This record gives sequence, C-alpha cells and structure tokens, in this order.
Amino acid sequence: MTFDSGILFGFNSSNLNDTSKETLKKFADTMKDMEQTDITIYGHTDNVGTAQANERVSARRADAVAAYLNSCGMSKDRIITKGMSFNMPVASNDTEEGRAQNRRVEIYITANEEMVKEAAAGI
Repeated sequence: MTFDSGILFGFNSSNLNDTSKETLKKFADTMKDMEQTDITIYGHTDNVGTAQANERVSARRADAVAAYLNSCGMSKDRIITKGMSFNMPVASNDTEEGRAQNRRVEIYITANEEMVKEAAAGI
C-alpha cells in the first residue's frame, strides 16, 4: 500500500510526523472493517551509515508504525514488522531527495489464515 502523503522519516529517525499519524489513523480505521487481513510493515533506510546501524533504524521505523497502529485500535496479532535496511531503495541514494524517498515504510495487506481457509472451502 502506498500513501499519497508518504510515510517518510528524517535521517536516522523513527519518529512519525503529524501527517504520517493522520494517514495511519485513517488506515487503521479502514482496517478495522477488514478483520480477516493481516499487515506486514517493512521499514527502509537510505544507504548512509553501516549496514548494522541501518538494520536497527529500519526495524525501529517499522515498529514505530506498528505501535501507532496498535494505539489506533489495530490488534498486535495482525501486525508483523521487518527491517529491510538499505537493501530495497525506490530512488537513487546519490541525491538527498532520493535518500529521503528511501527513508520510508511500506505496508502490505494479506489475507489471514481464516480468510484463506474460507476461500479454499468456497465460502
């Protein structure tokens, strides 16, 4: 899922800004009606710094989004987080603008086990 406002972070930061919080609140409200889904949150970084440091920062970003969604009423049981470090850039890391685009999270929505079983049974 891609958000128009983007959920982007400052350098070495996992703090959510007000725009991101507003976007995530709307997302959480929508997801409350989709109880048979789970989400995976992938945190990403630019390529500045060590791989180890970026692993930690990317995981903190994913965890920050998960915690905020949980505070908006989404069950922790429906959320998985993963830090991807700088391994999957969406833009060039050669410019500040590109690095800023790479400091992000991505949220994927998937059917949970119950929904998969119902689909297989033709329900």
